Amino acid sequence: MHHRWNTFSKMVVLIALLILPLVLIYGYSNAVSVNTIRQELQEKNLNRLSFFTSQVDTIIDQLSIMSIIVSKDSSVLKLGESDRLLDSYEQVQAQEDIVQKLGLLSVTSSWRNTIIVYLPRTKQSISNDYFSSYDEEYLRAQTAKSWTYHSAGSKGAGGYFSKVLFSPLLVNRSLLEADAVVEVRFSESNMIRMLSDYKNEDRSGSSFFYRKGDDPIGEQGPTRATTEEIAGYLDGQTLDDAGYRTIDIGEDHYLVSYAKSASLGWYAIDYLPLKQVLQPIVKSRNLFYGALALILLFGLIATLVLYKQLRKPIMLLVRGVQKIQTGSYSHRLSYRPKNEFEFLFAKFNEMTEEIQRLLEKVYVENIRFREAKLKHLQSQISPHFLSNSLFFAKNMIAVDDKQAATDMIMNLADYFRYITKLEHTMTTLGEELALIENYLTIQNLRIQRFHYEIEVPEAMKELQIPRLLIQPIVENAIVHGVEKSEKYGIILISGEERDGEYRVTIDDNGQGVTEETVRSLRQRIAEPLDQENGCGVWNVHQRLSYQYDTQAGLTFEPSSLGGLRVVVHWPSDPLRQTEEEG
Repeated sequence: MHHRWNTFSKMVVLIALLILPLVLIYGYSNAVSVNTIRQELQEKNLNRLSFFTSQVDTIIDQLSIMSIIVSKDSSVLKLGESDRLLDSYEQVQAQEDIVQKLGLLSVTSSWRNTIIVYLPRTKQSISNDYFSSYDEEYLRAQTAKSWTYHSAGSKGAGGYFSKVLFSPLLVNRSLLEADAVVEVRFSESNMIRMLSDYKNEDRSGSSFFYRKGDDPIGEQGPTRATTEEIAGYLDGQTLDDAGYRTIDIGEDHYLVSYAKSASLGWYAIDYLPLKQVLQPIVKSRNLFYGALALILLFGLIATLVLYKQLRKPIMLLVRGVQKIQTGSYSHRLSYRPKNEFEFLFAKFNEMTEEIQRLLEKVYVENIRFREAKLKHLQSQISPHFLSNSLFFAKNMIAVDDKQAATDMIMNLADYFRYITKLEHTMTTLGEELALIENYLTIQNLRIQRFHYEIEVPEAMKELQIPRLLIQPIVENAIVHGVEKSEKYGIILISGEERDGEYRVTIDDNGQGVTEETVRSLRQRIAEPLDQENGCGVWNVHQRLSYQYDTQAGLTFEPSSLGGLRVVVHWPSDPLRQTEEEG
């Protein structure tokens, strides 16, 4: 069934269509804003991080230059020469000169550092750090020519970086064979302090130094767990010299930027929680959606008010009109809207009350008309049966069968005594069956080659039915079934109550019927009466229809006996049936 939109539904859809584009446009604008800010933030952080890495490389390169300066110092060369023996005074003087120079070189760097000169020939070490000592095993283990990281557990109180430079240049030989070895060290605390200064410029994020396989270098604190998780994620990634990525940790999203130090080979990592950066946008978005929800709430309240004040009264009026259309003229509108519809409801009730009054008046007149019609139809049946019976009596007299003629006349007298009581159009089913038995006795006297049985429950025999309701059907079974068949005739009359209606079934074993014959019979009883159709069966069907409306009548079907089955049916509770139709 095609759905028709009412005015209320159209208004609701219109409001939704007005709000939906606004939501879509704002959602698109918000997404573009977030992506733009994220892109600008990524570029900004990467530029800052690249500049920070270049500063770190500059300081480390200065420290590397310091090691070269120390390795070429005359005092270092003098102490490291193996073919020249110095006396104690010269050695002490040279050592003091080296210590002073190391101290001056050390302070030129912004990072706290340690410069150590190893003299493998004399197994001595000179440093600006008085706690340093000559360690032959340590020197033997130093093979790298670049900066090397020593974790906190290898030597000293904390992790540090070191670079070794030796003189003269040795190829595939141990450092212990060199005249002098210069080592420059700086603690990882310098890098942590520089990270702290870098972070202070923008307090929204955090940073650390990272190299695959080593613990990350950074401050210890609440963000340490996040730092280790990001470092663990980067261990499984292939990183370029610089770039950025978005990493999900739990329910949080982090923007991670990285830049590689050319001097150390470590990455400077900066990460930023996107939630914190995008908080103003998220707050603005939430404010918008909150305002939108408030608008929707007010719209819903307005819709409910509109529904109560407009839609509901209209629905009740439409439903009332539909009730009247289906025949429920007793329907009244009990709802009392406190607006203009109250006047319409009052006038509607007045209108339906007047319609009901007029219909009841017409209904009474219709009942009277039906009673007159029933008596008229009944008077039509009597001459039809009388002519057939008298014709039979005439034939009996003609063949000199006085007893049969006498029995026929006596039965006809009883029969017409019954049917001439026109003051009552109704009788009991038991009286009707007694009349049918009298009729069949008369026909049996005439034909003498059929058998009949009547099986109707005693409870049904007390039912009130119109007079001469079953007799015309039985008469047709005799005329069209038994008389036209050469075999011995059988007529069965049975009664039952089933599916909310009473049924009286008349079966005969006459000539077989086809579906075309059944359709023809159904069509004849539905058409107006004419001379070709006859009046017996048509009268019965019409009387049932007048008495019980369209819920009663005749049905036709092939009988299990081989002939025709006619079922007379009417509702078991005609009053309730009529109310349901109304």
